[in-house]
Amino acid sequence: MVNKKTQHLLEELEEQFHGVQSKMMKSKTSYLATHKKDYEKARAGYRRTRKQLDAARKKITTEVAKLRKSGAKAQENQVKKARAAAVVLGSALKEAKGIMNTAQDKLNSAKPFEKKLAARARALASFEKEWEKKQVAAARAKLERARKRKAAAKQKKKTAAE
Repeated sequence: MVNKKTQHLLEELEEQFHGVQSKMMKSKTSYLATHKKDYEKARAGYRRTRKQLDAARKKITTEVAKLRKSGAKAQENQVKKARAAAVVLGSALKEAKGIMNTAQDKLNSAKPFEKKLAARARALASFEKEWEKKQVAAARAKLERARKRKAAAKQKKKTAAE
């Protein structure tokens, strides 16, 4: 009776352990996917903004070259607009870079989490292997005890018959 309760309790604990392990693996997968997606999004935004900034800088240099040659007021205003656009793009670039760095940090923080899950999986595998060995040993011991009881009963019958 006690053995059945213990067996039932161990099976229940094992099921709970498997449930927790599977939940952790699912959460790891979703965690990594989310942060990878955030990182890729920030990276794409950074690259777009960087291209815009490079184009604006190129435009500024051509406008400045034209302004030096002609000195027209309209071109001077265009250069001012281009410089203002470059400043705005530069700040947007800094912000995108900050977002990308944050996403990268979150992604890197997931790596220790992944190592812990791998360690837990290895621990579970070794526990299951040991548990299986104990179950086999217990079954052998039970068979051995039954065999010894039968042999003792036969011996008792023989001594009683003599």
